[in-house]
Amino acid sequence: MKTTYDEIIKQSCDKLAQTMSDMTYCYEETNVPKKHYKKLLSKSIEEVYADSVSLEMTNNYYKMLAPLNKGNRKWFVEAMLYIELGTAPDKAGAEVNGKVSRMADAIMGQRASMIDPQILATLAPTR
Repeated sequence: MKTTYDEIIKQSCDKLAQTMSDMTYCYEETNVPKKHYKKLLSKSIEEVYADSVSLEMTNNYYKMLAPLNKGNRKWFVEAMLYIELGTAPDKAGAEVNGKVSRMADAIMGQRASMIDPQILATLAPTR
């Protein structure tokens, strides 16, 4: 017995993009233009792998940083601030160290955020 998949894999990139657009529309009338799928289907394998490797590396960084964040949150926040400033704590000087410490305290006390509220709103999941 042939399946829809058996027929779809034989289609040209253009026809497959249209089929995918049509199938997507059948799900709660979600309209995704054919050109979107055609662009994705036309990506070179190298580009697809690069995206995958990038996500995997980001995940590795996350796995390294998450335990540090759970350990001593203040030290973690201060380290992130120093990274953003582009200076090491031992090279910063008393004035900058004091400001970083106060900023970390504000973040810890939720009087300030490490991420701009507009960016947080943009990153919030849509439902």
